[in-house]
Amino acid sequence: MAEGKGGGGSAVLVAVLIGTGLALADGGLTTTSTTTGTTTGTTTGTTTTSESGSTTTARSSSTVVVTSDMTTAPTPLSSCSCCMVSQTTENDITLRLYYDAQAKGVNCVSAVHHGTVTAPGYLLIEIRFADYTGSSWPQYASQTGAAGASEVTGTYLIDTDNRCVSAAVTYYPTGAPGAGSSVSLAKVACG
Repeated sequence: MAEGKGGGGSAVLVAVLIGTGLALADGGLTTTSTTTGTTTGTTTGTTTTSESGSTTTARSSSTVVVTSDMTTAPTPLSSCSCCMVSQTTENDITLRLYYDAQAKGVNCVSAVHHGTVTAPGYLLIEIRFADYTGSSWPQYASQTGAAGASEVTGTYLIDTDNRCVSAAVTYYPTGAPGAGSSVSLAKVACG
């Protein structure tokens, strides 16, 4: 009887080894490990670098995508994310500046006109590093709102940690540059 029990244990051991070998061969165990790693990366966010050297940081907690491509001005974000750091309201216009810790600091600007904006009237928002007087990305960005739209949002700068930024919005009621009302925030979020 002792020999029979020993032979049965060997058969079970051989079956376990064969099952493990088959799981390894078809990638079952490897797939589980890879899926867990991908899920963790997606939860915390991912960073992708392209051949041109640009980096895109995507946050899974929202639809915000921020580019650090230094060659072209970025597409405005669908909204400014995270934390409002400054706000001012004048002339029926509210200008808000936001900060997000991604991409070495992102400052994003949005503006709302509290009255009616009738086409061809529009809002123009701008954000710049406070010590920069030019009009080139990555130190300056602007966005012209749609004619008749009372809100414009999502214009941003990257790598803003410990650097002062200034933001402004101008409302052009006739749709022609020149005659408009402006609101600004100067030297904000300096770290």
